[in-house]
Order: sequence, then C-alpha cells, then structure tokens
Amino acid sequence: MKKVLFLVALVLMSAGTFAQKKNVSRAKNLALMEENPDFANARVAIGEALENEETKGLADTWYVAGLIGYREAFMERIFRTGNVEKIGRDVLESINYWLKADEMAMTPVYDKKGRPKYNTRVRRDIQPKMLEYYQNQELIQYGILLNDQQEYQQAYDAFMTYLSIPDMPMMQDEKYKAQMPKDSTYLLYKYYTGRFAYANKNYDEAIRLFSDLVDGETENISSAEHIYQCYIDKGDSAKANEMLDIYIEKFPKEQWFMQNRINNLVSSGNTEAALVYLDKAIERAPQGQYYNSKASILSLMKRFDESLVSFEKALAMEPNNALFHQSYGYAYVDWGNMIYDAAQDLSAKEFDAELKKANEKFMQALPYFEKAYELEPENPDYKRTLRSLYYRLQMMDKYEALAN
Repeated sequence: MKKVLFLVALVLMSAGTFAQKKNVSRAKNLALMEENPDFANARVAIGEALENEETKGLADTWYVAGLIGYREAFMERIFRTGNVEKIGRDVLESINYWLKADEMAMTPVYDKKGRPKYNTRVRRDIQPKMLEYYQNQELIQYGILLNDQQEYQQAYDAFMTYLSIPDMPMMQDEKYKAQMPKDSTYLLYKYYTGRFAYANKNYDEAIRLFSDLVDGETENISSAEHIYQCYIDKGDSAKANEMLDIYIEKFPKEQWFMQNRINNLVSSGNTEAALVYLDKAIERAPQGQYYNSKASILSLMKRFDESLVSFEKALAMEPNNALFHQSYGYAYVDWGNMIYDAAQDLSAKEFDAELKKANEKFMQALPYFEKAYELEPENPDYKRTLRSLYYRLQMMDKYEALAN
C-alpha cells in the first residue's frame, strides 16, 4: 500500500512539473504568434512556471520570460508606435530575466562521471538579442525620457543597464565585443549616467562614474568639476579641496580649479595660502583677474604698498575693466580708514595731521571710482560708491549731480 502511495506521489509530482513545462511552452507560443501575440497571458503562464520549484530552476524558463518582453518591444518597433517608455520597460524586463537565464545556463551540471554540462544553447539565443539592444540604443532613449520626467534613479538604471551590456559575461566573445566598442559615444553615455546619479543625490556612485572618465584617456574636465561638486554637496570640504589640488596639477591649463581653490582659501580666512596659489596661477597663466585678486587680498591684509603694485599690473592688462578700477579705489579707501581709525586716541594736533593723511588716501581713490563709473554708468554700485566718496570729501556739487 505504501509503495502505491509513493508511486502516486511521483506521478502527481511529474504531472505538476509537466504542467509547468507546458506553461513555459505556452508562454513562448503566445509571445511568438505572428498575428496578435497575447503578451498578457504569456506573462501569466510564465509567472506560474517561475514560481514552480522544478521549472524555476531551468534556464529555459527564464529565457522565455525574457523573450516575452523582447518580442513585445519588437512589435512596438515594427508598428512604429513611438512608445519609448513601453519599449524601454520591455527591454529592461527582458534583460533582467536573461541575466538570470545565462547565469543558470552557465552553471555546470555534472553527469555521473563528473563531467560538467552547460546549456550553451540559451546563451547563444540571448547573445544576438543583447547586441541588438546595444545597437538600437532604446535604453538610452528611455533614460532620456525618464530624465526629462525628473525620474533620475530610473534614468540612471536605464543608462547603467545599457553600459553594462559590453561587460556581461555572455558578451565576451570576440565577435560581439568587436561590435560594442567603448568609444566616445559610450563615454558620453557614462558621463550622463554620472549626472543622473548626481541628480538623485547618489554622490558616491556619481564620483565612481566620473572618476572613470577623469582617470581614463579622455581626461574629462567636466567630470572632474562634478567630482568636486559631489564632495561639496556631501559636506566634505577637505576632500573637495584635495581634489582641487589634484586637478590643478592634472589640468594646468584649466583655470576653474585654481580659481575655486583660491576662493575657498579666502572664504576660510587662509589668505597667506591663497596668495601662494595666486602666485602659482600667475606663473602659469598671467591674467588681470589674478593680479586683481592678489591685490585685493593684500589690501585686506593691510599690505597696501604691495597691493598697489598688483593693481597696476591688473590695469596694465585690462585698462578698461571697471571692477579693477573699483577695487583699486577701495584699497586707497581702506588705507585711509586704517589711518583714520588709528588716530582716534591722538591729541587734536596729531589727529588733524593724520586726518590730512587719510583724506589724501581718499583723494587718491577718487579717480579710480570715477573711472569705474565712467566705464559702467549703469552700474548702481559704482554710482553709489562714487557719490559716497564725494560726500566724504565734501564735494557737494558733484555729490548733488549724482542724486538722480
């Protein structure tokens, strides 16, 4: 009696497995119908097979699961529906299933003699379809659409899946690798993948992707700028400045990194270090802006004689730069204010002598403020500064003339 029950159980198990294998075949047939393929019922059938303990362990089951999405995307393409979103979802679905199918197909099953066997047929069926996905670039179109919708994580997923195709184990045959070069287009897509990761605030992943581009043959400057910004947004200013130092050496002709490094040092009050970087910047590529920045820092440090030398060099390079004239004038004003403030505790006679010196500095500032206003009369800051100085020097006629 027990033997009969055991045999019945075996028959029932075999029948269940057979039914699920039949579901795999049914799903495949429904998806491959020439006219009116039934993708909905194909997914129902394969879904049952993917749940069954016997059939979910077969590479063919996962292959057919991916074939449904592949076939549906194919039909969308044939009928030119223009449904980028639908095609993109179908492509992603099929790739996810096929990755599992290939993994199972290439996991060895050993026979009685211990010899490994592989389901190479499944891999051969998938390979040309993966190449087709890569060449059609439908995942790229889908990712662009998702980015436009501000779905940055999904856009990243679409682009990242596309980029992963050449590195998939199944695609390492030379005949396929040769058709998937990691050329400038591939690198451009990698850059935008990093942009999507950054937009989604996945800074570590963005840094990883951008670093591949910066450290590669392309030496992508924009990627380096993004790496710096990632560290800033992470709140890691020390690492951000470390990267600036690296990129200052790596991209000596690109001034953006040097300028940000100097700005950061000035903002943190480290003016001595800022001057060191400015001298290095001037040595590499003399610019009026660098001389103006150096002069302004020296003025803040009350090293006025040195600052005036740098201001002269700035104006020699850009004589019609209104900002340089304004900055030069401020140096004289600051110098005059320093003299005036230091004289507050002196005797009346001594104070008058120092006040005269201070006013001389204010007068020396005047032509630079006037020139800045002459160059850019529509700039309200230049007008306001000049009018304030006229008032201070009690040049009331000129003060009133600038009232309107």
